[in-house]
Amino acid sequence: MTNAIKKYEVVPKRKEMISDSMFHYIENLASRASEDSLVRSIADWIALGCYTGFRKSEWCSDHHESFDTIDDPNWGDRQPAVPVIAQDFRFSTATGRRVHNVDSTPDNDITFTTLCFRKQKNNDNGQTLTYRRRGDSSWMCPTQASLNIVRRAKRLGTPSNCPAAVYLDPPTGKRRQITAAQFAIFLRHVAHKVFDIPTGHKDLLPWSCHSIRVTAANLLHRARFSDSYIKNRLRWRSDTFLMYLRNTFYTADQHTKAITLGLDPPTRRCARPLEPHEELLCASAA
Repeated sequence: MTNAIKKYEVVPKRKEMISDSMFHYIENLASRASEDSLVRSIADWIALGCYTGFRKSEWCSDHHESFDTIDDPNWGDRQPAVPVIAQDFRFSTATGRRVHNVDSTPDNDITFTTLCFRKQKNNDNGQTLTYRRRGDSSWMCPTQASLNIVRRAKRLGTPSNCPAAVYLDPPTGKRRQITAAQFAIFLRHVAHKVFDIPTGHKDLLPWSCHSIRVTAANLLHRARFSDSYIKNRLRWRSDTFLMYLRNTFYTADQHTKAITLGLDPPTRRCARPLEPHEELLCASAA
């Protein structure tokens, strides 16, 4: 994967969502990748992000080694990292009993994951939201993705005060933080493959880190959840999320179904006989 988008300097305001076909392509890539690879790590963050609606600053970094920290004298002794760290995750069973050791507990015994958003753009800091495991599959499951993220951070020796969005870099054998640029390159590569958009074309630019938040809003809207539910679950204070709701294939499908109301096209049998002037009109058209 290479980022060949260089001749287009202006990044468009439009932010594109991750489609179903892109999800399937990503899962196919992840299923063939190693546990600590960049692809598997990105796939986990996308799966979790579809529930959380992550902002870029909340999970990834701009550099492999350094990351943004909170520069606020009133922050106290709380962890200063802006992106999510492993300590921000809390797991529990179906009965609500907290799971302290995720390594020794079977995955299916861990039902809920609660995530603390320590630092948010809207300054609603310390907000917590809980997500439930999918009962039918581990595919696109927020709890399984969270477990994968926490376990990967531990395997790679990530310090407790450092971002959990990490992967193993094969050339160096070292732990690296996922960068926003890497994520954008990955999504544009997937869009290039799925939609056959030429490499380097400006139509690839709308896929970026913000695609996670756009996708989360569109998925809930597609499932016909109310505006207030979308605002609450994706942590918006205003109605600005409405700008992310796209004219997608799914909305086009819903629109057609709504307009046609299930009506079948007319048949000759149910049509009335043509009147003389109509027969002349049809004959002249033919």
